[in-house]
Amino acid sequence: MSAVTLPQGKHYIHFILPSIKIYYTLNTLLTDISTTNNNEQHFIVIGVEHNNRKRHFLSLTIDELSKLLYSLESPKRTLYEILCQNNFCKLYFDVDIYIDKSLLLNIQESLSILQDLFHYIISNCTNQLTYNSTSSAGHFLVLSASTELKHSYHLIYTNTNVRFGSQQIIFQFIIMILYHCSQFILSHLCHQQFLQSINIHAENNFNNCLKHLQTILTHTNFYSNGFYQWIFDLHVYNKNQQFRLYKATKFGQDNPLLTTSDFPFNGQNEQHDMFMNNVINYDTILNHALISYTINNTNLLIVSYNESKWSLTDQNKNHIIDITATNYFTSLIVPNKSTFETNRIQRTTTINTTEASNKQDHLKNVVLKLIKKIYHGNGYVLSCQQGTKNQSLFFYNIGGEFRYCEHLQRHHKSNRTCIIIDTFTYKYQIKCKDPDCRNFKPPWKDISQFIE
Repeated sequence: MSAVTLPQGKHYIHFILPSIKIYYTLNTLLTDISTTNNNEQHFIVIGVEHNNRKRHFLSLTIDELSKLLYSLESPKRTLYEILCQNNFCKLYFDVDIYIDKSLLLNIQESLSILQDLFHYIISNCTNQLTYNSTSSAGHFLVLSASTELKHSYHLIYTNTNVRFGSQQIIFQFIIMILYHCSQFILSHLCHQQFLQSINIHAENNFNNCLKHLQTILTHTNFYSNGFYQWIFDLHVYNKNQQFRLYKATKFGQDNPLLTTSDFPFNGQNEQHDMFMNNVINYDTILNHALISYTINNTNLLIVSYNESKWSLTDQNKNHIIDITATNYFTSLIVPNKSTFETNRIQRTTTINTTEASNKQDHLKNVVLKLIKKIYHGNGYVLSCQQGTKNQSLFFYNIGGEFRYCEHLQRHHKSNRTCIIIDTFTYKYQIKCKDPDCRNFKPPWKDISQFIE
């Protein structure tokens, strides 16, 4: 076992939980869980960052995790919840708001609108089964952490009975709702006039629809040379996604993810309670903050998506109701005579040939700046290809001496790399083509400083 786990007593977590196995790789841990017939849903799978984005992995009970969070000093709480592929998940959002680009953004108002929108939709689709109030109060937990550059918010839908079948289904659900809302917004003349007044052109494509919705929700827009800063991070809905835990901080920083007085949960705020009483029930907030942990609830309703149809099932995948056929859900599909009505649930972002060519040329210069200024390397663009399923992605194959690998944190000797630019989120990643790095998921990093 020593080949796959750290020796006992070699990690600071062992001083708090001596018998816990800490694994070098996530796949080994997940395989061990499955072969021992443990139910992943009853454990919380955790990633612990230790340096240069490298992580170790362990699985804990809720009591063990609570003890760990309580015992660790803040700089060592570099903990991430692993959203395992087969686990049911709460609806969640990761919102990044860059301070120097926020303009007149009203954060509290914008996030409140977001909460109201999604709670209203979910509660109306399920109210005949859950009898939940359509009020968003108490149904969203908002956690916040800030740096000098940005404010980060995690919004977690804490309804005790509603879960989603996977992270990918959550992504589909969010995109569908935003898409239909944007169509509704554009169908009203007053909003069209508002959009025109701030010089946004109502082109008939999916990307622009989301831009319009963003503008309405936040009363601002982030344009720079044709690029757009979206406040949602759409890269957090992947298989085995690692999502920062409540009270946790990033490596090398001391900015724990906590509740905030702007969005008190059930009328409470941690920092105020700690000041007044020097005590708080962390377990209550922790239970709500965990996205994939579900236990002792036999009445769960699982939102599922299959063959373009939305439905509710129980935990055993038994069909309960076809949401797509309900009156409320069909009302989300707003009749629209525009040319993109037939593609209304499509995830692709339509970009015309001229626009794509211009962006491709501009991004080539951005890529060369990245290589030189951040990685101090010499390289050139061999070729570029726009994504087919997601046309906001541009793939730049790099030649020359630049062979940097995020996995190894150094250059390879021979294997080439690809720099991927997402024009929808203003982020990039470096994908290594070495076979040994095939399963590594490189981080997405901000690119806005290089967009002129």
